[in-house]
Amino acid sequence: MRTKEGVLYILTIFFHLNRGDFVKMRNIKYFSYERTINIFWFIFYLVILWFVLPVSLAIFLSFTTYPIINFLHKYCKIAYWIAAIIVEILILSCIVLLIIISINSIILIFPEIRDTLQNFPLFTEYESIFMQFLQEKSLSIFDSIVVYTANLFQIFMKHVIEVFIFLVAYYFALLETRKSRYWFFQYVPKKYRHEWQSHFSKVMQLFHYFVFVEFQLFTITLLILCAGFMMFQFDQAITKAFIVAFADVLPFFGIGVFLVPMSIYFYFNGNTFLCVAILLLYLFVQLTRQLAESMLWSNTLQLRTFHTFFISAASILLFGFYGILLSPLFLFLAVKLKEKSIFEQ
Repeated sequence: MRTKEGVLYILTIFFHLNRGDFVKMRNIKYFSYERTINIFWFIFYLVILWFVLPVSLAIFLSFTTYPIINFLHKYCKIAYWIAAIIVEILILSCIVLLIIISINSIILIFPEIRDTLQNFPLFTEYESIFMQFLQEKSLSIFDSIVVYTANLFQIFMKHVIEVFIFLVAYYFALLETRKSRYWFFQYVPKKYRHEWQSHFSKVMQLFHYFVFVEFQLFTITLLILCAGFMMFQFDQAITKAFIVAFADVLPFFGIGVFLVPMSIYFYFNGNTFLCVAILLLYLFVQLTRQLAESMLWSNTLQLRTFHTFFISAASILLFGFYGILLSPLFLFLAVKLKEKSIFEQ
């Protein structure tokens, strides 16, 4: 009985996000039939979108990139369908370019890391079986990175059909977007269309700002690391800075994955100056990034940095890679919960 009451209480909170009367929520009569049907329709559409994920992503991407196509069509006097093809080619080019840069960076850095591990003092001074085993395991980690990259390429090839469907759906979605940016809501029951469209608009605004913030943080991290590595006179400073900055964007990674082991390496090599300098660079980047992130998010979400990280991490753990795309939705729900103050006594 307690479990049932708890579930009903949680559902009541969820369905009354846009209402101000939370004192009456504990009464089951306020759990209206219309709101129940509304949420069931919403869940039904989410399930459908999940099963046709390539088409869903194409629709959402067309909504996001419409301003670019409209600019090319309106100010550059390019035919709309040609502008759609140009934008699609630009997006594919950016993705391919990012993959090429990442693979090229790994190819350039991998031999240097491998040689460094092979010549590491702890490996050369001791000849015991334990140290040989440790060396082999350490080297196998970097071998596995190359194998993992190859596996990703194989997985991509297996999903060529899905990629093709995504590209075709994206092009036709762009053509439909010309008539109305919210054209896909015509398949939503008219009774819920306005409410869902309003929430969708807010979520997409938050998602666009989320991407913009991540790009700004990546740029700040990259510039600081480039300046620091050039001051330290590292070889291929820009390439190394790009790898470290890109790792900072990935979920549950960070610049510490590279900078802390690098600092330890220089310490064991007797180069105390570089050891301390890299640690200071690491602290400076982290401090700058946290301050910038707090400033960028504070005016929009009014959520603490820890809460933002916790929600994003939970989304990624629950839904994997797609949790990155769903994070803005959960952040939006968190903002709505905070606005209504439903957890205050």
